[in-house]
Amino acid sequence: MNKATDRSKKMRAMFGGVDPAELSKSSTPAPSMTTATKQRVSSGAIKSMRNTFSNVEKENEKLRQMMQEGSVAHEFDTAELDPSFVADRMIVANDQDFETLKASISTSGQQVPILVRPHPEADGRYQIAFGHRRWRACKDLGIPVRGFIKDLSDEALLIAQGQENHERKNLSFIETALFASRLAKSFPQTVISKAIGKDATTVSKLLKLINALPEDFIREIGPAPKIGRPRWEELAGHFVNGQLPDPFKARVNAVTITADFELSGSDERFSSILSACKSAETTTTAATGSVATAAKSWLGNRQILMKDGPNALSFQIDARKDPELAAFLKKRLPDLMDEFRSDYLKEDA
Repeated sequence: MNKATDRSKKMRAMFGGVDPAELSKSSTPAPSMTTATKQRVSSGAIKSMRNTFSNVEKENEKLRQMMQEGSVAHEFDTAELDPSFVADRMIVANDQDFETLKASISTSGQQVPILVRPHPEADGRYQIAFGHRRWRACKDLGIPVRGFIKDLSDEALLIAQGQENHERKNLSFIETALFASRLAKSFPQTVISKAIGKDATTVSKLLKLINALPEDFIREIGPAPKIGRPRWEELAGHFVNGQLPDPFKARVNAVTITADFELSGSDERFSSILSACKSAETTTTAATGSVATAAKSWLGNRQILMKDGPNALSFQIDARKDPELAAFLKKRLPDLMDEFRSDYLKEDA
């Protein structure tokens, strides 16, 4: 039995009514691959397999722990369940990943149970902590959904909900930002950080971005799984006090009312709206014959002049008056660039 089959067996043992003691049995070592076979396996495929096995092991460990605590997977009528009181995911039309999940459950059954708690306000009902997509898939298929029941406080439910999504990495950047924004209405920053697996600085950036963009506007675009923080911030830069200026709004509206936009995926919707904003910006600049004047402000004891314009941010230092400051900043810039790249890669991963 190879490792993949062994892991599948463990999953079936956990969820298919087999004695949990089966999980502790050792497996026969996988036969070694020949040199020719190894050469046919790409490094990308190996990495993908490792990631898949890693995710399976995380699920195994989480669910083993629940079994050790005496938890038993129950079958629920999907109509008995309600979603979490804080939404974390956008439901969009033509969601191919969801259709693939539904087909998998239809063919092979629900492999991983969901997690629910007794509904705090409705006797005989349950509220989902995580597994909303599996619940929706079973609901569409007209079959019961399997899940564990666990008493959870509001805070514990949200942390479980957020951490499960963080481990699976299946929430897009903007869905994570919206989830953080909704949590911020009722919960402290410490809960938000635990729920989304981000530090306080990143949480602040997410909330700042959401404050700049209307939620209805974000929903019109959708989850945009391939679009990260820098491009969302670029789009937000065209908004003023949460609204698009009239020339930008007219150009964006002309895009969003088309049939192509309606049929497009969310990544394509984002790109078309950002392109419309850039086009409006170019047209407005050409019509006025000049670029908007940059806002000027001083830093320190009038040592650094900062110019913040619509298309550029610059800093100016008089090296004759402050040679030490100029030399210090010049020395630190490479380190600041490294820090920026590290944050960029971490948040956009």
